[in-house]
Amino acid sequence: MRLWLALGLCLAAAVCAAEDPPPVTGSHADLVCGDCHTGPNTADCDQCHEAKANIHPVAVAPSMALPEGFALGNDGKLLCRTCHRLHGGKKEALFVRGVGPEATTDRRAFCSACHGQRLARTSPHDATRGVNRCAFCHASVPDKATGVKGTARMDIVKLCDFCHNVVAKDHPRNIDPTLSLPKGLPLLPDGSWSCVTCHNPHGTTDTTHFIRSEFARHFERGRQETTHVDSYFACKGCHTTSLASEIRAPGFALRYRGDVNMLCISCHLTDKSHHPTGLAPPPAIRERMDASPLKVPLGPKGGITCYTCHDNNCASGHQRMTVRHYDRVSLRNDLCWICHDRQEFYKTNPHVEDPNLCVRCHESRPLSGEKVSAALVASPKMVCLQCHDVKPHPAGADHLRVPSAKIHPDEALPLGKGSEVTCTTCHEAHAGQNLNPKRLRVAGSELCGRCHWR
Repeated sequence: MRLWLALGLCLAAAVCAAEDPPPVTGSHADLVCGDCHTGPNTADCDQCHEAKANIHPVAVAPSMALPEGFALGNDGKLLCRTCHRLHGGKKEALFVRGVGPEATTDRRAFCSACHGQRLARTSPHDATRGVNRCAFCHASVPDKATGVKGTARMDIVKLCDFCHNVVAKDHPRNIDPTLSLPKGLPLLPDGSWSCVTCHNPHGTTDTTHFIRSEFARHFERGRQETTHVDSYFACKGCHTTSLASEIRAPGFALRYRGDVNMLCISCHLTDKSHHPTGLAPPPAIRERMDASPLKVPLGPKGGITCYTCHDNNCASGHQRMTVRHYDRVSLRNDLCWICHDRQEFYKTNPHVEDPNLCVRCHESRPLSGEKVSAALVASPKMVCLQCHDVKPHPAGADHLRVPSAKIHPDEALPLGKGSEVTCTTCHEAHAGQNLNPKRLRVAGSELCGRCHWR
Protein backbone atom coordinates (compact mmCIF):
# COMPACT_ATOMS: atom_id res chain seq x y z
CA MET A 1 0.00 0.00 0.00
CA ARG A 2 2.77 2.41 0.93
CA LEU A 3 4.55 1.54 -2.32
CA TRP A 4 1.47 2.45 -4.39
CA LEU A 5 1.02 5.68 -2.41
CA ALA A 6 4.66 6.65 -2.95
CA LEU A 7 4.35 5.83 -6.66
CA GLY A 8 1.19 7.94 -6.88
CA LEU A 9 2.90 10.90 -5.25
CA CYS A 10 5.81 10.61 -7.67
CA LEU A 11 3.46 10.55 -10.64
CA ALA A 12 1.59 13.57 -9.29
CA ALA A 13 4.84 15.42 -8.81
CA ALA A 14 5.87 14.59 -12.38
CA VAL A 15 2.57 15.88 -13.75
CA CYS A 16 2.87 19.10 -11.73
CA ALA A 17 6.44 19.57 -12.94
CA ALA A 18 5.29 19.29 -16.57
CA GLU A 19 2.58 21.90 -16.05
CA ASP A 20 2.96 25.57 -15.19
CA PRO A 21 4.07 26.23 -11.57
CA PRO A 22 1.35 26.74 -8.92
CA PRO A 23 -0.20 30.20 -8.57
CA VAL A 24 2.13 32.57 -6.75
CA THR A 25 1.09 35.97 -8.06
CA GLY A 26 -1.94 37.81 -9.39
CA SER A 27 -5.58 37.12 -8.64
CA HIS A 28 -5.08 33.33 -8.73
CA ALA A 29 -2.64 33.50 -5.80
CA ASP A 30 -5.55 33.25 -3.35
CA LEU A 31 -6.77 29.96 -4.82
CA VAL A 32 -5.87 26.44 -3.82
CA CYS A 33 -5.74 23.46 -6.17
CA GLY A 34 -9.11 22.15 -5.06
CA ASP A 35 -10.87 25.33 -6.16
CA CYS A 36 -10.35 24.36 -9.79
CA HIS A 37 -9.28 20.72 -9.76
CA THR A 38 -12.33 18.79 -8.61
CA GLY A 39 -11.66 15.07 -8.75
CA PRO A 40 -10.75 13.91 -12.27
CA ASN A 41 -12.07 17.15 -13.81
CA THR A 42 -10.89 20.73 -13.97
CA ALA A 43 -13.47 23.45 -13.51
CA ASP A 44 -14.12 25.68 -16.50
CA CYS A 45 -12.92 29.28 -16.30
CA ASP A 46 -16.48 30.57 -16.52
CA GLN A 47 -17.08 29.19 -13.04
CA CYS A 48 -15.46 32.42 -11.85
CA HIS A 49 -15.21 34.49 -15.04
CA GLU A 50 -18.37 35.47 -16.83
CA ALA A 51 -18.39 33.61 -20.17
CA LYS A 52 -19.78 36.52 -22.18
CA ALA A 53 -16.99 38.74 -20.88
CA ASN A 54 -14.49 36.81 -22.98
CA ILE A 55 -13.75 38.52 -26.28
CA HIS A 56 -11.70 35.90 -28.06
CA PRO A 57 -13.61 32.89 -29.46
CA VAL A 58 -13.15 29.55 -27.69
CA ALA A 59 -14.39 26.03 -28.46
CA VAL A 60 -13.54 26.51 -32.15
CA ALA A 61 -10.76 24.90 -34.16
CA PRO A 62 -8.08 27.42 -35.21
CA SER A 63 -7.56 27.90 -38.93
CA MET A 64 -3.78 28.19 -38.56
CA ALA A 65 -0.91 26.42 -36.86
CA LEU A 66 -0.26 27.79 -33.38
CA PRO A 67 3.18 28.60 -31.94
CA GLU A 68 4.82 26.07 -29.68
CA GLY A 69 3.41 26.12 -26.16
CA PHE A 70 -0.14 27.10 -27.15
CA ALA A 71 -2.15 24.02 -26.18
CA LEU A 72 -5.51 23.00 -27.64
CA GLY A 73 -8.17 20.76 -26.13
CA ASN A 74 -8.34 17.05 -26.88
CA ASP A 75 -10.79 17.89 -29.65
CA GLY A 76 -8.33 20.32 -31.27
CA LYS A 77 -10.31 23.41 -30.27
CA LEU A 78 -9.27 26.61 -28.52
CA LEU A 79 -9.43 26.83 -24.74
CA CYS A 80 -8.94 29.72 -22.34
CA ARG A 81 -5.60 28.22 -21.37
CA THR A 82 -4.50 28.21 -25.02
CA CYS A 83 -3.55 31.85 -24.53
CA HIS A 84 -3.68 32.28 -20.75
CA ARG A 85 -1.26 30.95 -18.18
CA LEU A 86 -3.44 29.64 -15.37
CA HIS A 87 -0.61 29.13 -12.87
CA GLY A 88 1.64 32.03 -12.00
CA GLY A 89 2.31 34.67 -14.62
CA LYS A 90 2.24 38.43 -14.43
CA LYS A 91 -0.93 40.05 -13.21
CA GLU A 92 -0.39 43.07 -15.44
CA ALA A 93 -0.29 40.72 -18.44
CA LEU A 94 -3.56 39.06 -17.35
CA PHE A 95 -1.61 35.78 -17.19
CA VAL A 96 -1.07 35.88 -20.96
CA ARG A 97 1.00 32.91 -22.05
CA GLY A 98 4.31 34.13 -23.44
CA VAL A 99 5.60 33.10 -26.85
CA GLY A 100 8.92 32.55 -25.11
CA PRO A 101 9.51 31.82 -21.43
CA GLU A 102 7.98 35.11 -20.30
CA ALA A 103 4.48 36.52 -20.66
CA THR A 104 4.05 39.88 -22.35
CA THR A 105 2.13 42.97 -21.35
CA ASP A 106 1.87 44.09 -24.99
CA ARG A 107 -1.41 42.59 -26.16
CA ARG A 108 -0.87 43.52 -29.81
CA ALA A 109 2.57 41.92 -29.84
CA PHE A 110 1.17 38.79 -28.23
CA CYS A 111 -1.71 38.46 -30.71
CA SER A 112 0.65 38.89 -33.67
CA ALA A 113 2.24 35.52 -32.82
CA CYS A 114 -0.81 33.84 -34.37
CA HIS A 115 -2.53 36.57 -36.32
CA GLY A 116 0.50 38.23 -37.92
CA GLN A 117 1.63 41.83 -37.81
CA ARG A 118 -1.32 44.25 -38.03
CA LEU A 119 -3.52 41.10 -37.79
CA ALA A 120 -2.89 40.59 -41.52
CA ARG A 121 -3.69 36.86 -41.35
CA THR A 122 -7.06 36.90 -39.66
CA SER A 123 -8.25 40.44 -39.08
CA PRO A 124 -11.92 40.43 -38.02
CA HIS A 125 -12.32 43.56 -40.16
CA ASP A 126 -11.83 41.50 -43.33
CA ALA A 127 -15.11 39.61 -43.48
CA THR A 128 -14.65 38.95 -47.20
CA ARG A 129 -12.41 36.04 -46.29
CA GLY A 130 -15.16 34.14 -44.50
CA VAL A 131 -18.22 34.76 -42.36
CA ASN A 132 -16.51 33.04 -39.44
CA ARG A 133 -14.72 36.34 -38.89
CA CYS A 134 -18.06 38.04 -38.24
CA ALA A 135 -18.46 35.93 -35.11
CA PHE A 136 -15.60 37.75 -33.43
CA CYS A 137 -17.76 40.86 -33.03
CA HIS A 138 -21.28 39.64 -33.83
CA ALA A 139 -23.55 37.33 -31.86
CA SER A 140 -25.55 36.78 -35.05
CA VAL A 141 -24.00 36.95 -38.52
CA PRO A 142 -25.33 39.73 -40.77
CA ASP A 143 -26.97 38.60 -44.02
CA LYS A 144 -27.23 41.10 -46.86
CA ALA A 145 -29.51 38.82 -48.86
CA THR A 146 -32.19 38.75 -46.17
CA GLY A 147 -31.45 42.16 -44.68
CA VAL A 148 -30.72 40.65 -41.27
CA LYS A 149 -28.40 42.92 -39.28
CA GLY A 150 -25.76 41.49 -37.03
CA THR A 151 -25.95 42.09 -33.31
CA ALA A 152 -22.81 42.94 -31.35
CA ARG A 153 -21.61 40.34 -28.87
CA MET A 154 -21.13 43.01 -26.24
CA ASP A 155 -20.58 46.73 -25.68
CA ILE A 156 -19.01 48.30 -28.78
CA VAL A 157 -16.29 50.14 -26.89
CA LYS A 158 -15.33 46.96 -25.04
CA LEU A 159 -15.08 45.05 -28.31
CA CYS A 160 -12.84 47.69 -29.90
CA ASP A 161 -10.76 48.12 -26.75
CA PHE A 162 -9.74 44.45 -26.80
CA CYS A 163 -7.46 45.06 -29.80
CA HIS A 164 -7.05 48.82 -29.98
CA ASN A 165 -6.73 49.85 -26.30
CA VAL A 166 -8.91 52.92 -26.90
CA VAL A 167 -9.94 53.39 -23.26
CA ALA A 168 -6.39 53.87 -21.98
CA LYS A 169 -5.72 56.33 -24.81
CA ASP A 170 -8.83 58.33 -23.91
CA HIS A 171 -9.73 58.35 -27.58
CA PRO A 172 -11.28 60.41 -29.19
CA ARG A 173 -11.02 63.10 -26.52
CA ASN A 174 -7.26 63.10 -26.88
CA ILE A 175 -7.78 63.96 -30.56
CA ASP A 176 -10.72 66.37 -30.53
CA PRO A 177 -12.38 67.21 -27.18
CA THR A 178 -15.14 69.12 -28.99
CA LEU A 179 -16.03 66.40 -31.47
CA SER A 180 -18.67 67.54 -33.96
CA LEU A 181 -20.55 65.02 -36.07
CA PRO A 182 -22.45 65.25 -39.36
CA LYS A 183 -25.96 63.86 -39.53
CA GLY A 184 -26.51 60.25 -40.50
CA LEU A 185 -23.62 58.63 -38.63
CA PRO A 186 -24.53 55.60 -36.47
CA LEU A 187 -25.10 56.42 -32.81
CA LEU A 188 -25.88 54.32 -29.75
CA PRO A 189 -29.54 53.96 -28.71
CA ASP A 190 -29.12 56.78 -26.17
CA GLY A 191 -27.83 59.11 -28.90
CA SER A 192 -24.19 59.04 -27.81
CA TRP A 193 -21.29 58.22 -30.14
CA SER A 194 -19.09 55.13 -30.05
CA CYS A 195 -16.08 53.84 -31.97
CA VAL A 196 -18.21 52.80 -34.95
CA THR A 197 -19.71 56.29 -35.20
CA CYS A 198 -16.55 57.58 -36.88
CA HIS A 199 -14.86 54.30 -37.88
CA ASN A 200 -16.28 51.67 -40.21
CA PRO A 201 -15.43 48.28 -38.65
CA HIS A 202 -15.91 46.60 -42.03
CA GLY A 203 -13.15 48.64 -43.64
CA THR A 204 -12.73 51.53 -46.06
CA THR A 205 -10.61 51.98 -49.16
CA ASP A 206 -10.41 55.77 -49.35
CA THR A 207 -9.53 56.90 -45.82
CA THR A 208 -6.98 56.15 -43.13
CA HIS A 209 -7.80 54.21 -39.95
CA PHE A 210 -11.15 52.97 -41.37
CA ILE A 211 -12.62 56.45 -40.83
CA ARG A 212 -16.05 56.75 -42.42
CA SER A 213 -15.77 58.81 -45.59
CA GLU A 214 -18.73 61.02 -44.65
CA PHE A 215 -17.03 61.97 -41.38
CA ALA A 216 -13.70 62.57 -43.14
CA ARG A 217 -15.35 64.89 -45.68
CA HIS A 218 -17.23 66.71 -42.92
CA PHE A 219 -14.05 67.14 -40.93
CA GLU A 220 -12.03 68.40 -43.87
CA ARG A 221 -14.77 70.83 -44.93
CA GLY A 222 -14.69 72.20 -41.39
CA ARG A 223 -11.12 73.30 -41.97
CA GLN A 224 -12.49 75.62 -44.69
CA GLU A 225 -9.12 76.45 -46.24
CA THR A 226 -5.66 74.95 -46.42
CA THR A 227 -3.26 75.99 -43.67
CA HIS A 228 -0.26 75.63 -45.96
CA VAL A 229 -0.36 79.18 -47.32
CA ASP A 230 1.21 82.53 -46.44
CA SER A 231 -1.72 83.92 -44.47
CA TYR A 232 -2.29 85.37 -41.00
CA PHE A 233 -5.44 83.26 -40.62
CA ALA A 234 -3.78 80.03 -41.78
CA CYS A 235 -1.32 80.08 -38.87
CA LYS A 236 -4.07 79.27 -36.35
CA GLY A 237 -4.73 76.00 -38.18
CA CYS A 238 -1.55 74.50 -36.70
CA HIS A 239 -0.43 76.95 -34.00
CA THR A 240 -2.16 78.29 -30.92
CA THR A 241 -0.89 81.75 -31.85
CA SER A 242 -0.87 83.69 -35.11
CA LEU A 243 2.14 85.89 -34.40
CA ALA A 244 4.26 85.14 -37.45
CA SER A 245 7.40 86.49 -35.82
CA GLU A 246 7.12 83.87 -33.07
CA ILE A 247 6.18 80.79 -35.06
CA ARG A 248 9.23 81.03 -37.31
CA ALA A 249 10.86 78.56 -34.90
CA PRO A 250 9.96 74.97 -35.87
CA GLY A 251 7.43 73.39 -33.54
CA PHE A 252 6.53 76.61 -31.70
CA ALA A 253 3.12 76.56 -29.93
CA LEU A 254 1.75 73.70 -32.02
CA ARG A 255 -1.73 72.34 -31.43
CA TYR A 256 -2.24 68.74 -30.25
CA ARG A 257 0.32 69.31 -27.49
CA GLY A 258 3.06 69.62 -30.08
CA ASP A 259 2.52 66.16 -31.57
CA VAL A 260 3.30 66.79 -35.24
CA ASN A 261 1.97 63.43 -36.41
CA MET A 262 -1.41 63.94 -34.74
CA LEU A 263 -1.54 67.48 -36.08
CA CYS A 264 -1.10 66.33 -39.68
CA ILE A 265 -3.47 63.37 -39.45
CA SER A 266 -6.16 65.64 -37.98
CA CYS A 267 -6.64 67.00 -41.51
CA HIS A 268 -5.20 64.37 -43.82
CA LEU A 269 -7.84 61.76 -43.10
CA THR A 270 -8.35 60.76 -46.71
CA ASP A 271 -4.71 60.38 -47.71
CA LYS A 272 -4.16 56.73 -48.49
CA SER A 273 -1.43 55.54 -46.16
CA HIS A 274 1.85 57.32 -45.49
CA HIS A 275 5.40 56.62 -44.46
CA PRO A 276 5.67 55.09 -40.95
CA THR A 277 6.03 57.71 -38.24
CA GLY A 278 6.63 57.72 -34.51
CA LEU A 279 9.51 55.23 -34.58
CA ALA A 280 13.21 55.89 -34.12
CA PRO A 281 15.43 55.06 -37.13
CA PRO A 282 17.31 51.75 -36.70
CA PRO A 283 21.09 52.09 -36.17
CA ALA A 284 22.00 51.36 -39.82
CA ILE A 285 19.59 54.01 -41.07
CA ARG A 286 20.73 56.51 -38.43
CA GLU A 287 24.33 56.05 -39.59
CA ARG A 288 23.33 56.83 -43.19
CA MET A 289 21.38 59.89 -42.02
CA ASP A 290 24.36 61.24 -40.08
CA ALA A 291 26.72 60.64 -43.03
CA SER A 292 24.43 62.15 -45.68
CA PRO A 293 25.07 65.76 -46.79
CA LEU A 294 21.27 66.15 -46.97
CA LYS A 295 19.75 66.62 -43.53
CA VAL A 296 16.23 65.97 -42.21
CA PRO A 297 14.90 66.71 -38.69
CA LEU A 298 13.65 64.08 -36.26
CA GLY A 299 11.12 64.53 -33.47
CA PRO A 300 11.96 65.55 -29.87
CA LYS A 301 12.48 61.90 -28.91
CA GLY A 302 14.47 61.04 -32.01
CA GLY A 303 11.52 59.57 -33.92
CA ILE A 304 10.41 60.03 -37.52
CA THR A 305 7.57 62.54 -37.92
CA CYS A 306 5.68 63.98 -40.87
CA TYR A 307 7.95 67.02 -40.50
CA THR A 308 10.98 64.79 -41.15
CA CYS A 309 10.17 64.65 -44.86
CA HIS A 310 7.74 67.58 -45.24
CA ASP A 311 8.28 71.28 -44.52
CA ASN A 312 5.67 74.07 -44.42
CA ASN A 313 8.49 76.64 -44.67
CA CYS A 314 7.24 78.69 -41.71
CA ALA A 315 10.80 79.78 -40.99
CA SER A 316 11.01 81.55 -44.36
CA GLY A 317 7.84 83.57 -43.81
CA HIS A 318 6.43 82.23 -47.08
CA GLN A 319 4.41 79.21 -46.04
CA ARG A 320 4.11 76.52 -48.66
CA MET A 321 4.15 72.77 -48.04
CA THR A 322 7.04 71.05 -49.78
CA VAL A 323 8.83 67.70 -49.70
CA ARG A 324 12.37 68.11 -48.46
CA HIS A 325 15.15 67.66 -51.04
CA TYR A 326 12.62 66.91 -53.76
CA ASP A 327 12.46 68.41 -57.25
CA ARG A 328 8.94 68.26 -58.66
CA VAL A 329 10.26 68.76 -62.18
CA SER A 330 12.75 65.91 -62.28
CA LEU A 331 10.80 63.76 -59.75
CA ARG A 332 14.05 62.54 -58.20
CA ASN A 333 13.83 60.50 -55.01
CA ASP A 334 17.07 61.63 -53.33
CA LEU A 335 15.13 62.13 -50.09
CA CYS A 336 14.60 58.37 -49.78
CA TRP A 337 18.32 57.59 -49.95
CA ILE A 338 19.11 59.75 -46.94
CA CYS A 339 17.79 56.84 -44.87
CA HIS A 340 17.58 53.84 -47.19
CA ASP A 341 20.33 51.96 -48.99
CA ARG A 342 19.76 52.53 -52.70
CA GLN A 343 21.68 49.40 -53.72
CA GLU A 344 19.78 47.25 -51.23
CA PHE A 345 16.52 48.34 -52.81
CA TYR A 346 17.83 47.80 -56.33
CA LYS A 347 19.21 44.34 -55.54
CA THR A 348 15.76 43.09 -54.51
CA ASN A 349 13.37 42.99 -57.41
CA PRO A 350 9.75 42.94 -56.16
CA HIS A 351 8.43 42.23 -59.66
CA VAL A 352 8.80 38.47 -59.27
CA GLU A 353 6.44 35.75 -58.16
CA ASP A 354 7.57 35.69 -54.54
CA PRO A 355 4.78 36.30 -51.95
CA ASN A 356 7.38 37.39 -49.40
CA LEU A 357 8.14 40.47 -51.52
CA CYS A 358 4.51 41.57 -51.89
CA VAL A 359 4.81 43.75 -48.79
CA ARG A 360 7.30 46.00 -50.60
CA CYS A 361 4.29 47.48 -52.41
CA HIS A 362 1.19 46.07 -50.68
CA GLU A 363 -0.05 46.37 -47.09
CA SER A 364 0.00 42.60 -46.57
CA ARG A 365 1.13 39.47 -48.37
CA PRO A 366 -1.51 37.14 -49.83
CA LEU A 367 -2.45 33.91 -48.14
CA SER A 368 -1.53 30.65 -49.81
CA GLY A 369 -3.27 30.29 -53.17
CA GLU A 370 -4.59 33.86 -53.21
CA LYS A 371 -3.81 36.58 -55.73
CA VAL A 372 -2.30 39.86 -54.58
CA SER A 373 -5.35 42.00 -53.81
CA ALA A 374 -4.22 43.93 -50.74
CA ALA A 375 -4.15 47.72 -50.97
CA LEU A 376 -0.93 49.51 -51.87
CA VAL A 377 1.09 51.04 -49.04
CA ALA A 378 0.79 54.44 -50.77
CA SER A 379 -0.31 55.93 -54.08
CA PRO A 380 1.01 54.07 -57.17
CA LYS A 381 3.45 56.89 -57.98
CA MET A 382 4.88 56.95 -54.45
CA VAL A 383 5.24 53.16 -54.44
CA CYS A 384 7.23 53.30 -57.68
CA LEU A 385 9.38 56.15 -56.33
CA GLN A 386 10.69 53.76 -53.69
CA CYS A 387 13.06 52.41 -56.33
CA HIS A 388 12.62 54.36 -59.55
CA ASP A 389 13.52 57.92 -60.54
CA VAL A 390 10.29 58.75 -62.37
CA LYS A 391 11.37 61.43 -64.83
CA PRO A 392 8.73 62.99 -67.13
CA HIS A 393 8.18 60.58 -70.00
CA PRO A 394 7.60 59.64 -72.72
CA ALA A 395 8.85 62.50 -74.88
CA GLY A 396 9.68 64.51 -71.75
CA ALA A 397 5.98 65.11 -70.95
CA ASP A 398 4.37 64.74 -67.51
CA HIS A 399 1.63 62.16 -67.96
CA LEU A 400 0.94 61.68 -64.23
CA ARG A 401 -2.23 63.76 -64.16
CA VAL A 402 -5.90 63.67 -65.14
CA PRO A 403 -6.14 63.53 -68.97
CA SER A 404 -7.78 66.41 -70.78
CA ALA A 405 -11.28 66.06 -72.21
CA LYS A 406 -9.73 65.36 -75.63
CA ILE A 407 -8.00 62.22 -74.37
CA HIS A 408 -9.98 58.99 -74.09
CA PRO A 409 -7.78 56.27 -72.55
CA ASP A 410 -8.40 52.69 -73.58
CA GLU A 411 -10.30 50.65 -70.99
CA ALA A 412 -7.36 48.24 -70.83
CA LEU A 413 -5.22 51.00 -69.32
CA PRO A 414 -6.24 51.37 -65.64
CA LEU A 415 -6.41 54.89 -64.22
CA GLY A 416 -6.01 55.91 -60.58
CA LYS A 417 -8.86 56.52 -58.15
CA GLY A 418 -9.08 60.14 -59.22
CA SER A 419 -9.14 59.14 -62.93
CA GLU A 420 -5.52 60.27 -63.20
CA VAL A 421 -2.79 58.51 -65.17
CA THR A 422 -0.44 56.61 -62.85
CA CYS A 423 2.71 54.53 -63.41
CA THR A 424 0.62 51.36 -63.55
CA THR A 425 -1.59 52.83 -66.26
CA CYS A 426 1.13 52.05 -68.80
CA HIS A 427 3.36 49.62 -66.87
CA GLU A 428 2.39 46.17 -65.56
CA ALA A 429 3.99 45.65 -62.14
CA HIS A 430 3.41 41.91 -61.70
CA ALA A 431 5.59 39.26 -63.30
CA GLY A 432 4.38 36.59 -65.70
CA GLN A 433 1.69 38.77 -67.24
CA ASN A 434 3.67 40.91 -69.65
CA LEU A 435 7.12 40.52 -71.18
CA ASN A 436 7.29 43.79 -73.12
CA PRO A 437 10.29 46.10 -72.55
CA LYS A 438 10.00 48.15 -69.35
CA ARG A 439 6.91 46.11 -68.51
CA LEU A 440 4.75 48.16 -70.84
CA ARG A 441 1.19 46.92 -71.12
CA VAL A 442 1.35 47.39 -74.89
CA ALA A 443 4.61 47.44 -76.85
CA GLY A 444 5.93 50.43 -78.75
CA SER A 445 3.97 53.30 -80.21
CA GLU A 446 0.79 51.25 -80.06
CA LEU A 447 0.61 52.16 -76.36
CA CYS A 448 0.46 55.88 -77.23
CA GLY A 449 -2.32 55.18 -79.69
CA ARG A 450 -4.48 53.73 -76.94
CA CYS A 451 -5.00 57.32 -75.72
CA HIS A 452 -3.96 59.83 -78.37
CA TRP A 453 -5.11 58.45 -81.72
CA ARG A 454 -8.56 57.11 -80.88
